[in-house]
Amino acid sequence: MWYSNGKDTDIALWILLTTTALVAFAGAAAADGHTSVSHALSATLGYNNEVDAIGEDGFFWEGNLKTTAAAALDNGLTAGAYFEITVSGDDAAAGSSDAGNALVASDFVLSLTSETASLYFGDTAPAGKKYFSAAGDMESDGFSTDSDSAVLRGDVSFGGMNGSVSYIMDDASNTAEQLAVGLGGSFGSVTVGLGYQEATTYVDAEGDFNNSAVMGVSASTTVAGATITAAYADDSNDGVGQSGVAQTSTAIQVSYPMGPVTATAYYSMEQVNGVDAVAGDNMGLTLAYAQDAVAVTLKVRDEQGRNEWNLEGSYDMGNGATILAGALNENEGADADFYIGGTYDLGGGASILAVYADDKDADQGDEIGSGEYDPGMTVAVSFTF
Repeated sequence: MWYSNGKDTDIALWILLTTTALVAFAGAAAADGHTSVSHALSATLGYNNEVDAIGEDGFFWEGNLKTTAAAALDNGLTAGAYFEITVSGDDAAAGSSDAGNALVASDFVLSLTSETASLYFGDTAPAGKKYFSAAGDMESDGFSTDSDSAVLRGDVSFGGMNGSVSYIMDDASNTAEQLAVGLGGSFGSVTVGLGYQEATTYVDAEGDFNNSAVMGVSASTTVAGATITAAYADDSNDGVGQSGVAQTSTAIQVSYPMGPVTATAYYSMEQVNGVDAVAGDNMGLTLAYAQDAVAVTLKVRDEQGRNEWNLEGSYDMGNGATILAGALNENEGADADFYIGGTYDLGGGASILAVYADDKDADQGDEIGSGEYDPGMTVAVSFTF
């Protein structure tokens, strides 16, 4: 498998920058200069009565600021910037007067875009999975989707096709790592996607980073109201610290709406070095019901012998009040985690949450249910501005 070296990476990076810029400028036309800046601010203050795996007992708080800016340049390009800042904390920590507080800056992205090409730098997704669509839960579609380092990605559109190329910019060594490419387009009623990322010696602590080579191809279409997706993925497992055992997934997923119910089923055949995986295949069924004030979702999955099911629902009582409830079992035997509670809309962007959650075997941390609720009783008030 090919690994990056300094000379090849420099040449490829130069090609990425110059070709994307040339295409962007080639399609540019004169435009009136215009600048816009928008902000979104949210804040939450709450209390939880139970010490969980991450120590979030007592009061907790979080504030989030998102800023988006765009400027139309005279040559027809649009320059953009986006960043997000989060401050959070709880009173579980002891020590200084600001114990438990954390200030995190994330999702910083700079962009230069036109109608036919775009260039992005920052906390943006690599190109590998941009156009690939998984058919359910596939073991081998482990494209890198995030990184501790910034990502440089160029996107180009031409003749109904879209293409992307990206590198991860290693802050420590100032080198470009893990070339990734993506290609996608539509042919009549069929949408196809292709993705590839190279193996790399670069090591990233981010959990959504995979340093082995991955290739995937997918196709989706709609027939008689049913949306059908077929996909194939190959993970070579040849990155640093990987096993070197090639894994492949061949999968199909069908989603079909029936009035207020949408049924989605998938099956993924898993193989290791061309032989059926000992752990078995992946399969799952989701039934989602939504009508008037009621919404219910049932998910049943067999993930290579790991049996899981989730049943969650909500009921809109009117006047801003909503009841929430759910039960979940992720290979926990006869026991099931559960939660029950509700929200109330105070108007003006403010709401109250009150929910009780029980983590039977303490394996979920603060992620019980789709709302990722803390174990114990939680009461919180949230504001959006």
